[in-house]
Amino acid sequence: MRIKEIKAQGILPVKKFQIDNLSDLVVIAGPNGVGKTRLITGLLQYFQNLSGSDVSFVIEATNDNEENIFGEKVIDTSIPQDAQKLKGLLQINQRRRNLKSSIVYFESNRSIQNVKALAFQFEYPDPWEEQVGWNKSFGGLANRWQDTQHAIFKKIQSQKSNIAARAIQLKRDGHQSMNLDFSDPLTPFRKAFSQLLGPKVLANADIQRQVLRYEYNGEIRDINTLSSGEREVLNITFDFILRKPSDCVVFFDEPELHLHPELLSKLISTLKDVGKNNQFIFISHSPDVISASLDDSVVFLTPPKEDGSNQAVLVSPQDENTEALSRLGQSVGVVALGKKIVLIEGNSSSLDKQTYSHILKNTFPELVLLPSGGKGNLQAFEEIREQVLDKSMWGIEFYMLADRDAAPSFGSENDTKIDAKGKFKTLGKYHLENYFLDSSTLASCFEQMEEDGSWLRNPVEIDKALREIATEHIGYAASLIASKQVRDLAGNTDVMVKGAHAFTEEQLIEGMIAKANQEHSRISDSLNQENIKKYVGETYKELDALLETEGDEWKSSIPGKPIFAKFCSKANIPQGRLKTLYIQCAKESDNDPFSEIYEIFESFSK
Repeated sequence: MRIKEIKAQGILPVKKFQIDNLSDLVVIAGPNGVGKTRLITGLLQYFQNLSGSDVSFVIEATNDNEENIFGEKVIDTSIPQDAQKLKGLLQINQRRRNLKSSIVYFESNRSIQNVKALAFQFEYPDPWEEQVGWNKSFGGLANRWQDTQHAIFKKIQSQKSNIAARAIQLKRDGHQSMNLDFSDPLTPFRKAFSQLLGPKVLANADIQRQVLRYEYNGEIRDINTLSSGEREVLNITFDFILRKPSDCVVFFDEPELHLHPELLSKLISTLKDVGKNNQFIFISHSPDVISASLDDSVVFLTPPKEDGSNQAVLVSPQDENTEALSRLGQSVGVVALGKKIVLIEGNSSSLDKQTYSHILKNTFPELVLLPSGGKGNLQAFEEIREQVLDKSMWGIEFYMLADRDAAPSFGSENDTKIDAKGKFKTLGKYHLENYFLDSSTLASCFEQMEEDGSWLRNPVEIDKALREIATEHIGYAASLIASKQVRDLAGNTDVMVKGAHAFTEEQLIEGMIAKANQEHSRISDSLNQENIKKYVGETYKELDALLETEGDEWKSSIPGKPIFAKFCSKANIPQGRLKTLYIQCAKESDNDPFSEIYEIFESFSK
């Protein structure tokens, strides 16, 4: 069977969830707190009871037996008679192996505890053929793993007993040989083990100790010596292989928990290869899972709406929001990270994220900091501002924070603080590292490390050293700032013409040549030698004048990354360590150098 449509209401905090045209792989995404797990719990409870008006499904038969029970290809459980038909299909006890037309559930908390030892018997019935309750697979992995592990050991022992009994009987009947062409019950488990964890290989089980084992580098080891993530994928996969479901709906809450993205990808691929006609419904925060599933069904669950309207949004690769995020170097999966996402600009954005997180600690827990790549991602900023920052995307608010050197210019040449409804901010200083140049705070960092009289404990001496380093970097700073001015003026080359869809070949050629001439003139003017001479000369003189003036204004305008790096070298301390010490000292200071950064994030959080 396959779910074609879901209707649910009143599963708080989800007020209304309605989605149709679902594929064989469905990903339900959304930030924490919107009710994804509660929604799935409500759906599973309906399958258990098949009563109530809050949930209904449109179900399509995927085999002849289902169609015979339904009496038709598709049923709608909002119709009481159809709900009874589904009940008749689901509530039939089944064999442990080859589960048919049922529900399989993997919960988010899959920790396995208190697995009791299997009571030994000389003979076991074939566990593959044993009957289990119709809702055994509804209860989650933690409730099934003991059954799974015992069934594997019982199957091995059952086969040994059957082979021995057969050999004895053949001997009694006068036979001198026996056909040894029998299958190994561990074969499908060995195959999955290699797919997931190769080059490790599943070895023969230790029945006496009731332990599964594997071989690696010629050494036999117990399964419990694997990493927690490796054990988890094996628990999931072995349970799935044992059930070998077909024509089932598989609910999987947060498959990415504890798993490396590569291992997660292998897990999903392995599960899809087991059985046939299964439909997978994943509840996921993983941008990788979400983005890889856009050709199937990705359903974004938005926060509740004031008017109580549908909170389910079907996302497609062609969605304008998806395209806008891709311009920022992000996948649509980022919408699952939180309700307020701050895109951090900069080539060292991953380091910036660590620094911002360290500065802010948990002051603004509702904000998710997300690296967005380098300066190039802002070249189409006008469009990004319209499509991402100026609106709420499926109930998710986006903000952007850029270094001052990266902000695009709109309007006048010096307008570098364009504010998209308060959602785009630039730092008041040139780089994030400029905030680490406060002499008093730096001196505080060295109080416990340097002896009395050390220049590193004297704010005046530190300021002198910083100013000397900055003077050595005037040429570099002027080049960086002037090249930014030229880049803003020259911009990207664009020969696209408006209304091109209605042009003839000749009109299109003529229009694009005209646009190319305009672009050539604009770029030529931007790269004019006299203009560059003007930009560089003015910038150099301005920076030189700042350094000749008393005060700290220069610490905002001259790029701080190379200055901070050179200072750390001069002070013989790693940059990361000094940043950590500096942040700690700044919090204890009466004049916190990061106050401006706090104000920016506070404006985002309101």
